[in-house]
Amino acid sequence: MKLDHAEFISRHHKPVQPTRAAYAPPSLNLWVLVFVALAYVGFCLAVVSALDVPSTVLIVLMVLFLGAFVGAYALQQILRLLSPAEKERALLKEVLEASHSARMITDGADNVIITNTRFEAMCAELGPPGYDTLVKIFAANDEALAHFRGLADQAHRGLTDAIELRLDKGDHNVWMMVTAQPVPGWAGYIHWRIDDITERYERNRQVNEEREKLIDFTDNAPVGFFSVDEQGRFVFVNATLARWVGEDIETMLQHGRLHSYLAEPPQNAAPYDIKEGGGVRQVGEIRMKGPGGKVFLASVNQGVVHEDDGRVRTRGVVNDLTAERAMRQALEASEVRFRRFFEEAPLGIAIIGNDLKVEDCNDVLGMMLGRTVEDIEGRDFQDVVDRDDWQNVLSILNRIQREDKLIDPMEIQLWSDKTNMVVPARMYARKFTDGAHILLHFIDLTQQKSLQRAAVDEHCA
Repeated sequence: MKLDHAEFISRHHKPVQPTRAAYAPPSLNLWVLVFVALAYVGFCLAVVSALDVPSTVLIVLMVLFLGAFVGAYALQQILRLLSPAEKERALLKEVLEASHSARMITDGADNVIITNTRFEAMCAELGPPGYDTLVKIFAANDEALAHFRGLADQAHRGLTDAIELRLDKGDHNVWMMVTAQPVPGWAGYIHWRIDDITERYERNRQVNEEREKLIDFTDNAPVGFFSVDEQGRFVFVNATLARWVGEDIETMLQHGRLHSYLAEPPQNAAPYDIKEGGGVRQVGEIRMKGPGGKVFLASVNQGVVHEDDGRVRTRGVVNDLTAERAMRQALEASEVRFRRFFEEAPLGIAIIGNDLKVEDCNDVLGMMLGRTVEDIEGRDFQDVVDRDDWQNVLSILNRIQREDKLIDPMEIQLWSDKTNMVVPARMYARKFTDGAHILLHFIDLTQQKSLQRAAVDEHCA
């Protein structure tokens, strides 16, 4: 498909026009002027000879003609010089108008040479466009005048300088960047440029705030972060890891090496590796040196990046396993104590879930029912309770699940389908803190009931 761009070109691109007298009047040929002057002098001499005109008149006419000749020539040369200057000024004005910035050019005495419309609009409420009005715009800033003088001094030295200044607009602030630039070849002339950078300033401020939050989060994270180069030198380390190894961040960045903080540095490995053989992904539990010569166990997960220029950067995460190991040991010890109590308690114990299935029990309960622990675990609790007592027991269990509080003990009869006998027992029940299990304790009342029956029989006899 052929696209016709004629309309776009005619609207946005003006064709180059041939040079016209309006821009640069053509120069008169000096030799033609000389010839005309000589012809005029000859004509005057002929008239004097023929008409006997006084020589004084002839001299006056010749002087007037020569004066007009010289004046016309001088005027023509002036027009030749002024026309390109005006054209260049018009071109400069168009360039300044096309800018998105407010612009002004001043001379060595701070007089305005040229401005654009944006600058004039900025000054409209305070005075005529100029250097003094520009300073007034930022008058709320106590140091504005000093800032502008500093910019001007730099420009007079041939240096470009800029400064960011805040404008108070009442309900919001506007940030402007003022730039002073020397004009090459024009001593003392300064090109002033004022840009509205509010959007960029706010964007940078938000980015900086997020960066500060990220740095604060990284430094105070419960894990260590680090990065080292191909020589094993730290290029980044957070405060957590520095605290764990008993160093300050600056010391680690200036003098620290990764292997100097490992209790057992890997052999035949690169300075940035945490284990032999290296690799792109390195994970392992490593003994690291802590403060005061202490050693702690850490879990390290490190990624290694090989860059095109041969440099190496790692990204490592360190977890101190000391607290975790202590917690694990305490949990294991607690489990051992609980299991010992569970197994050696002089009463029957069972743990049932919300589905009322027996998930665990001890040997004492098995002996009460004449069964092994394996036979009882996994069965419905209903199967080990006498049918006549089940509804009462179920009511108690439902109350415990709803109310999460201790229930007074109750006497029930357990059922042993192994011996087809009931076992009288006192049951204590409470809910675990996880809310998903109920702990039951059973005291065997068989002997007590037998003694009670014997006493009754003896009394009756």
